[in-house]
Amino acid sequence: METPLFTGAYEYTVDAKNRMSIPSQFRNQMDFENDGRRFYMVPGLEKGTLSLYPERVFRQLDQSWPKPKIPSRDFANYRRVFYNLATLVEMDKQGRILLPQSLLNLANLGREVYITGSGDHLDICNKADYEAFMSDNWSQYGELQERVRQYLDQYEGGGEGNG
Repeated sequence: METPLFTGAYEYTVDAKNRMSIPSQFRNQMDFENDGRRFYMVPGLEKGTLSLYPERVFRQLDQSWPKPKIPSRDFANYRRVFYNLATLVEMDKQGRILLPQSLLNLANLGREVYITGSGDHLDICNKADYEAFMSDNWSQYGELQERVRQYLDQYEGGGEGNG
């Protein structure tokens, strides 16, 4: 079973009932037979973002966590917050999801948002924050690329450079 590959960024409005459409470009990446129509919504990596994982991908993520016999306090606290806030949301027939008010408040999203592809999941962030993030990071894209390349070289075994 292939994992969806979500790419792109789309500007959307959260309606008065806290519903938001999942762009068809993302829905078309999903195999509803295997991925289902449900997502787990969790706080995103960046403050003020929410992440949406297709249910199957989220379950794979859960299985990939290390299982230390005695976890560090940081590891245990992170997992506790992560799973306590994880909320299952389901797409309706129009491709909309209902964003829980508690998570909207936590992320301080507002009504004007971007929903972006992040590989195996989607991220939702406030429009102004997204535009500032892209402006800041585009201006240093070359440096970011080099640092990521160095990190991957180190991670993949000894900094021998793979391309």
